[in-house]
Amino acid sequence: MTPSKEQQKKTEGDEAGMSDVGVGGLFKGPPEGGAPSGALAGWAQAAPAAPVAVAPVAVPAAQPAVPAQPFPVVQQFAPAAELSPELTDAETAKPVGFYTSATVASRHRKYRTQQGFTNTQVVLLAAEAAAERGIAETVAAARRTPRIQSKLFPVAPDDSDLRGLGPVQLQYKPTRDQLRIINQLVAESGLPDHTKFIAIALDQFLPGKRDN
Repeated sequence: MTPSKEQQKKTEGDEAGMSDVGVGGLFKGPPEGGAPSGALAGWAQAAPAAPVAVAPVAVPAAQPAVPAQPFPVVQQFAPAAELSPELTDAETAKPVGFYTSATVASRHRKYRTQQGFTNTQVVLLAAEAAAERGIAETVAAARRTPRIQSKLFPVAPDDSDLRGLGPVQLQYKPTRDQLRIINQLVAESGLPDHTKFIAIALDQFLPGKRDN
């Protein structure tokens, strides 16, 4: 049913009168020519910050100093000499291999059997004889004359072609001190390793025909 014009005018008048009724100041517009009022005024102008109450901090009472405790005494280890006594020189003997020619190996075996010596004793006797003869002389006597000789192009000594060297492997068992002396003789000879020195020393020491 369509309301009459009088009823429409009455309804519009009621809505105009209720636009600000019951809402307080939250959405109420500012007065004409004035600053915002109510809750909107808080957006236009920041309210002063409320003071923050700071609770007092309780400071703990100073604790009495604790006297330093001495470190516990650690039991000292026994010296190495007491744990494992040093080996005697005889107990340091280790097998060492070297190579000789077949003829030197045969002469070595024959001499060792006849004299009742060990391989080690024969090698040490040969090294001592080389030292008494002279290391330089022993090495010079072991060198073979180069097949090609030239005054313009001298041939360097060949340490791989010495009298006494060969493919037969033998062993001796020197102690630590004996090996130290052998190494000193090898260094004096200028040869690259001990096997060459022992081979030439045996070739010149052992009875029988020497290598050509």
